[in-house]
Amino acid sequence: MARKQETPMPFYVGDWLRCPELRVLPPDVRGLWMDMLCYMWESVERGVMVMPNGQPCTKEDIARIIGTDCSESSKWVDSLIENKVCEVREDGAIYSRRMVKDNLISEKRRLAGKKGGEITKARVFIPKAEAETILQEQPQQPQQEVLLFPQESPPPLTPEQQKKAEKAKKYKYAEFVTLTRDEYAKLCAEYSEEGAKRMIEILDNYKGSKGKKYSSDYRAILNWVVNRYNEEIQKYGYKHKESASKDPGSATGNDYRNTI
Repeated sequence: MARKQETPMPFYVGDWLRCPELRVLPPDVRGLWMDMLCYMWESVERGVMVMPNGQPCTKEDIARIIGTDCSESSKWVDSLIENKVCEVREDGAIYSRRMVKDNLISEKRRLAGKKGGEITKARVFIPKAEAETILQEQPQQPQQEVLLFPQESPPPLTPEQQKKAEKAKKYKYAEFVTLTRDEYAKLCAEYSEEGAKRMIEILDNYKGSKGKKYSSDYRAILNWVVNRYNEEIQKYGYKHKESASKDPGSATGNDYRNTI
């Protein structure tokens, strides 16, 4: 990092020209303030009028540093203080609010950047054992647990909410097919339980082989599985299919055309 003396002092022209507290002062006083700003920039305590040993500068010290008449400069400094161009600390040191604030922000950013650089260096360039030691030495910020509810546990469901949640709950009727109990009951009521099981089987085989997913398996059954099921009934006959599944070795199972 460059030394303070090597760092150029920023000068905000707009702030200087539009500062109401400063514009009401005569040119001599404004000139004194500019010289004081330059000195405070190179001060051992940036933004504060202190001597190299850290002691606050008196009005006589300021006159000697700036090179002006002591009586005149004392009045000018009083004008700067009275018009709130600068502030005075409890120890009597005169300081620039803007310069002190900017320096504090800059220092915090420098420390944050240094900390991040050390962590990155420890992870990339330093052997693992040494890196873990460095990382452990870094102050850890306590992690605050984010709770979904302000209480220790979620509030209990009302009977109506429990009933609604149970009604919307889906169950696996096959490896790849899930339905609510009401959806399964509707299929059984309209197509019989055996028909419902066959349609679930058709959808399960299709989803398993194609990797297909539906937001609602019940809607998929109504959309196209019912038609596939009806085609099977028309082509093969429902009763024949049942008997064939029971006795694969019978004449019905070997050649369904002989039984039609």
